[in-house]
Amino acid sequence: MAVSCLLEIEPSQSFDGFCLVKEVKQEKTKKGDPYLNITVAKKHKLVVCKLWNNGFGGRTIEELLTIFTNGAMVHLIGDASEYNGQVQMTISSFRLAEKGEVDIREFIEAAPESVESMETEIRAFIDEIKIPILHQITSELFEENKKYFMHHVAAVKMHHNFKSGLAYHTLSLLRIAKNICDQYGEAVNRSKMYAALTLHDMGKIIEMTRDYTAPEYTLFGQFLGHIQIVNQMIDRKLVAIRNDRSVSIEEVTVVYELMNIISSHHGPLSNGWGSTAEPITLEAHLCHMIDNIDAKINMISKTTVDMQEGEIQKIWGLGKIYKPPAH
Repeated sequence: MAVSCLLEIEPSQSFDGFCLVKEVKQEKTKKGDPYLNITVAKKHKLVVCKLWNNGFGGRTIEELLTIFTNGAMVHLIGDASEYNGQVQMTISSFRLAEKGEVDIREFIEAAPESVESMETEIRAFIDEIKIPILHQITSELFEENKKYFMHHVAAVKMHHNFKSGLAYHTLSLLRIAKNICDQYGEAVNRSKMYAALTLHDMGKIIEMTRDYTAPEYTLFGQFLGHIQIVNQMIDRKLVAIRNDRSVSIEEVTVVYELMNIISSHHGPLSNGWGSTAEPITLEAHLCHMIDNIDAKINMISKTTVDMQEGEIQKIWGLGKIYKPPAH
């Protein structure tokens, strides 16, 4: 008997149900025959599917790409197998879902906390920024962009790639930072930490499309990336402030220090993770480590939720991960 919920699919089972299309790639076999690599989802569960040319049903690739579009709801029939330790499905039949046939909200993964509560808490952190120019820049950028920021994904594929994932990731970092600042007192500058962590990924609202069902990188995002984009936002704010009043060299310096923290939050340039500057302050090193902690926890948690106890799976970018038995 076929399973109808993608969350339940296992190798050697057949599937007959609805899915959300997350990614479509046109490929060719070694013989040159065309096929489609289609990633479908329900909530956190992602399954890579193959639509071989013998299953095209007389349609051309161009026609198929009007059906399998990012964010489309489709009904699939297929058989699941295992490939490289992951479930993979071969599609035998497909169609677009009809209007009103399925509630797309049942297929979209979202942050585990409400947008309203997260927005309130992020604002409370911003209010604790005691360096006036950092408070002004952070507060104004948050208020101007919160409409998109609070609902946006934090990534296309990696960590927090779900509705409101950007806000949830940001808030998680601020909470971790609070504990660090409470522990180490004046050794860590709370204002710089809160400003940098609130803004560090804000450029993603331009780097990626605002369709959280199946986000993609925008042309602007591919030109620059989110780090350069948010630093442009910050610099424009600094220019606007300087047009309104006299700004001291100390204020300019702390704003550029903020931009260094953001520029280096992916870590040292040597690791190749996308920083645009070296971390040169304690706060810069801490922001990188906090960001890395939260990203890794999210990636591993999402993978292990569907794993069996005692199982080992390979996670892209992390390597092998073991799920220990519950105690």
